[in-house]
Amino acid sequence: MAILALRGVTKAYSKDGGAVTVLREATLALEPGAFVALRGPSGAGKSTLLWIAGTLLAPDAGEVELAGQRPYALAQEARARLRAKEVGFVFQQFHLVPYLDVRENVLAATVASGGDRDAAEHRAAELIERFGLTGRTHHLPSELSTGERQRTALARALLNEPRLLLADEPTGNLDPVQADAVLMCLSDFAKQGGAVLMVTHSLESAARAERTWSLSEGRIVEAVSAPAQG
Repeated sequence: MAILALRGVTKAYSKDGGAVTVLREATLALEPGAFVALRGPSGAGKSTLLWIAGTLLAPDAGEVELAGQRPYALAQEARARLRAKEVGFVFQQFHLVPYLDVRENVLAATVASGGDRDAAEHRAAELIERFGLTGRTHHLPSELSTGERQRTALARALLNEPRLLLADEPTGNLDPVQADAVLMCLSDFAKQGGAVLMVTHSLESAARAERTWSLSEGRIVEAVSAPAQG
């Protein structure tokens, strides 16, 4: 069963008294183990598609299925619980809470899920160690390097052991070494049975995915194999 399925998803925004359609019957399915890069020009609707897939923005038409459930048929609180349990988000700008330290930012993911706090504390410690942040545990985001901020964001995304990672330009602010570490993490997540959908402008980042899809005029128009990595 697909972890994520979008069927005929359409979304329009109001602009200058009219409507601009950014997604037109977009359809995709992500099975366990999938690592897909989504490319397209600015304004093509890539981020909108991620928000809809992540249950943050309801489509105007079409169906979204996440982990066997239809999130937009759920009440808002139930949808938030499903999102906290099944989806991890990784953003180019990190979106860390500026007044929380590394540990607290990682643990912030457990608040919405209502999960076991003791278990969350244990997993947070494991992730902080895994991402080489042990010496930065009590540092604020402003005291971290760019790479450390992204690793903190990755740890937060993985805290609740989601089945889906949605990544919006996750390497956009990183140098090649830092970018490689992030892409390796995303690849490992997929190899362990999760699914990754990554928006990227970078050909190098897209080449690390299992497949590359293109979004043009609101539709996913092609699915091609990424070049093999040596």
